[in-house]
Amino acid sequence: MMKKIEAIRYMILALEREGSRKFQEIVKSIGVTGPQAEVIRVLDEFGPLSLKELGTLLICEGGSPSRLVDSVVKEGYVTRSTSESDRRAVTLMLSEKGKQKSLEISQSEKLMYQTLSDQIPSDYINQLYDAMTLILKHHAAGAPLINRKLIE
Repeated sequence: MMKKIEAIRYMILALEREGSRKFQEIVKSIGVTGPQAEVIRVLDEFGPLSLKELGTLLICEGGSPSRLVDSVVKEGYVTRSTSESDRRAVTLMLSEKGKQKSLEISQSEKLMYQTLSDQIPSDYINQLYDAMTLILKHHAAGAPLINRKLIE
């Protein structure tokens, strides 16, 4: 059993690397990085958000996503504004350019997800989801997934 657990650990690492590589290729073709794509999609779904709130929803970035946010602001995908409730806080939201980019990213994600679902029978997808949820819901790494309602 331990040998299978070890194999699973390395399989997850290998799949993560392969998935990241493919996703980077996809989003590079539309002019963003993987982490920038995640920020844009999260702000599209959950925004407007404070920097701290955004940080609780991101998987690509541990800690404060300040530099990452700076990059999407510089590209014109995200705007910053002073929070109405706290002048020290900044609210982040998608610009019109960011909304359009989110649509492009979403379409690319759908193609990638369809390719994966074509490779794996649905009963295996359900089993894999359940097994990974069991592990992640009890660890800090699962918090952004819980916050985004991707796992319960």
